[in-house]
Amino acid sequence: MSYLLGLSFDLDASPSLRLKAPPKDLYPNRQPFGWGIAWYPSGDNAAVVIKDPTSVENSSMTQLLRDWKRFRSSVFLSHMRGAAKRRTQQDTHPFSQSYARRTWLIAHTGDLTHDYQARLPMGEDPEFEPIGRTDSEYIFCWLMGHIARAGARTLADVGWPTLHGWLQTINAQGTANLMITDGLDLVVYRDQSAYSELHWTRITPPHTQRRFENEALALDLDDPMDQNLTMCVFSTTPLSDLRWQALAPGQLMVARRGNIQWNSHGEVAATMASVHEADAWVAPHAPPESASALAAVQRSAVANPTHVAPTDPSHRHRVEPAFDPEARYLRVIHDTHYTYKRPVELSTHELRLRPVHDHAQQVLEYSLQITPEGTRSDFEDVFGNQASRVDMEQPYSAMSVCSAALVRLQTPVHLTHSFSSHHDTIPLVWMPWHRDMMHPYLLPAELPVSQLRELSDYAMSFVKRQDHDLIETLLDINQTIHRDYAYVPGSTNLETTPWEVYVNRRGVCQDFANLFICLARLLSIPARYRVGYIYTGAHYANTVQSEASHAWVELYLPLTGWRGFDPTNGCLANQDHIRVACGRNFRDATPTSGTLYRGGGAETMRVDVRVEDVTAEVRARSGRG
Repeated sequence: MSYLLGLSFDLDASPSLRLKAPPKDLYPNRQPFGWGIAWYPSGDNAAVVIKDPTSVENSSMTQLLRDWKRFRSSVFLSHMRGAAKRRTQQDTHPFSQSYARRTWLIAHTGDLTHDYQARLPMGEDPEFEPIGRTDSEYIFCWLMGHIARAGARTLADVGWPTLHGWLQTINAQGTANLMITDGLDLVVYRDQSAYSELHWTRITPPHTQRRFENEALALDLDDPMDQNLTMCVFSTTPLSDLRWQALAPGQLMVARRGNIQWNSHGEVAATMASVHEADAWVAPHAPPESASALAAVQRSAVANPTHVAPTDPSHRHRVEPAFDPEARYLRVIHDTHYTYKRPVELSTHELRLRPVHDHAQQVLEYSLQITPEGTRSDFEDVFGNQASRVDMEQPYSAMSVCSAALVRLQTPVHLTHSFSSHHDTIPLVWMPWHRDMMHPYLLPAELPVSQLRELSDYAMSFVKRQDHDLIETLLDINQTIHRDYAYVPGSTNLETTPWEVYVNRRGVCQDFANLFICLARLLSIPARYRVGYIYTGAHYANTVQSEASHAWVELYLPLTGWRGFDPTNGCLANQDHIRVACGRNFRDATPTSGTLYRGGGAETMRVDVRVEDVTAEVRARSGRG
């Protein structure tokens, strides 16, 4: 029985492969079974292909793979125990072809009918011709001819449904499990008659297990540089005790940089690619039906901010709402209570609790109550936040701060809007004066150089996965943090760094925002920290977020402006999000802070946040119910 193994990593990896001798009951005479492995060293377009058609088990060639420094790639393709009738290099998998300035690879298990060449003619003067005599190399040349005639220069250029159809045509001539790659995408197809198994899984850090094996091979990921990698693994039979899923007969899957890019079976795609119901925030009454539809909707929302005439900002405490039938009205109450072991004799506090008032969000009512009373002065800080300074000069053992606001959130962007006429790619080009203005939002966290380098590589893996497209890269980062990082309250603190979040893959909204900000700045995309509130309602699994302040990211995009991304929920900031304060980091935008000059001792703080949808109430008040 032949074995296929395909690996797709988000970053370059150096896996160690050890082949196992087949059971004696299957190969009593210990006849050679052969193997082949191919990879793209450090992202090269040219692949390295090593084959041993006469191997019985591990050999000096497989030992070489463990120590060779250039054995590092994001894509690996291997075929084992599949010796052809002629044990020669030219008839051993995987097979390669050069086209469009890159190496293309294929590995195949199965057998075609005797007349497959008549059924799959290549014409009189084929551009690609097989060297050996196998049906596998023949269908590879047939497929490459179709790709060339279509004018495609990568597998993605063909279009996944079209490629799926071509593979089904090949499959109609016999049995075929196939793995194909151009160095960018790894395409995996299971035979429609299910003559042989084919399984897959996606493994994310932190890795509790680094050795995976089955009866054919052992795969080690013990290289210290590979500890934080995400990978998609495709194998004829499962390796070790992981969550594997069998491909359905006739199913095609596409992996790129450790992520599933396309899946012919939508049900599996929705499950394994973690397309959550909360992602349908853009159109709650008509949620997207697929991940690609969601990406298109979010791309439109990023590129086309809503433009609404601003309300007069001079009405700061109460504005009688002129009801907008498509707007959402949210009421938020934020109570903070402090108690101290000893009376506080002198203190100063800064509060950033007033929601933003602009064209997209209007504050209709607002009140701030502080008990006991102090000397209060309101001001606008350097980041444009509406803040209050409170000086407390009388002793107190407890203090309460209660803010309440009624906010109107304007109609979300129309979903049929197309992306702006310009098409931005990474790296972005900023004018010198742009960089001067955005300098504070372009500096990543001060971390060791080794950590920043790996985080930079991690950020670039999204860029490469999305062909350097700016918006798709940002949406991918947003979705990946939402899907691959666990929301675990209490697992971090205010000093937790983006590196620690990246390594441990857990945290809370503040941590996910800090990580996204760091990745964006490493890509030269201005990023700032946003604090506010979120109405979770029925669309979010984690309602704890609505019981406290929420944090997300705002990125400055060319010819668009600041746009909000919420990696905790995997969506864009929308009519569920109330913006309050922003800054370079959480310290600039913290809702409450202060200094105790005398007294106090140990402090206990309790926070209670309530966000309510009062749209129906406002509608009734406006006579629109």
